[in-house]
Amino acid sequence: MDALPLRPGLRVLEIGGAPGAAARAVASAVGDGGHVLVVDRSATGIARTEATCRAEIERGAISVLVGRVEELELPPGTAPFDLVFACRVGVLDGRHPRDHPSAIARLRAATVPGARLYVDTGTPLVEVDLHASALPTADPDGS
Repeated sequence: MDALPLRPGLRVLEIGGAPGAAARAVASAVGDGGHVLVVDRSATGIARTEATCRAEIERGAISVLVGRVEELELPPGTAPFDLVFACRVGVLDGRHPRDHPSAIARLRAATVPGARLYVDTGTPLVEVDLHASALPTADPDGS
């Protein structure tokens, strides 16, 4: 979490965020004016996130969405996000490169111009400008 450029008021999209530990820390860092949307492909994981983040969800600091990043569609009326981060998400860290372009395109559609994606691939975090002219490609060997 320390490597993310968090500040009050940011809207943050966490991909693969179940069971919600990081989301709680991010919600605390972005404060009352910010928001964290946790997206995870596992309905069970999202249910665990709902349980562990109940207080933050009730006050509107965190919301959740079941889905795959490569098929991500924000709910109607959802404002775009300023920052995205993902830990151990194969489609973003190079382990599943086939769906990488569609995942990046979906994240572009869900974020403001200049938004950054931070992918945990070990040390250091990989930082991607989601709105750069060329789509970044995944490293097929995952290194």
